[in-house]
Amino acid sequence: MKSTLRLLLPALALAATLTACGDDGTDAQPAAPATTTATTAAATSAAPSPSAAGGTLTVATTALGKVLADGQGYVLYLFDKDTATTSACVDQCAVNWPPVAAPVTAAAGVTLPGAITAVTRPDGSSQAAYDGHPLYRWIRDTAPGQTTGEGVQGVWHVIKVP
Repeated sequence: MKSTLRLLLPALALAATLTACGDDGTDAQPAAPATTTATTAAATSAAPSPSAAGGTLTVATTALGKVLADGQGYVLYLFDKDTATTSACVDQCAVNWPPVAAPVTAAAGVTLPGAITAVTRPDGSSQAAYDGHPLYRWIRDTAPGQTTGEGVQGVWHVIKVP
């Protein structure tokens, strides 16, 4: 009995952490990964780091169309609760949706119609923003081009580009 309980405790702790995240979009189950290809990024099989690094922005072709991605081909997201100058995703939310560190630029040969800027996060760090939206990765996207964060709790969205 003790060994069974010892095995269940870590799983219960994880479930409690995800449930405690409330409306930051972390307790909803995302859709199944879409089959995609990154158009201008080296595809790697490694999952994104806990804090998404800045660098370059590119475009990935996905089942949802062309979307903004980082230089490794991981799809980037916006959070409806943010403003053009403020990130509302903090604490556990920022663990599950790592902010993209600023500065970033468009990758060579990539033309983006929106402005690339930065916002100052509540902790004082600088976060990349595109077209008035602070940028994030989703920790459940485990390969470049996946869009499993699209629509999570109705407040997380890929950023479509022409």
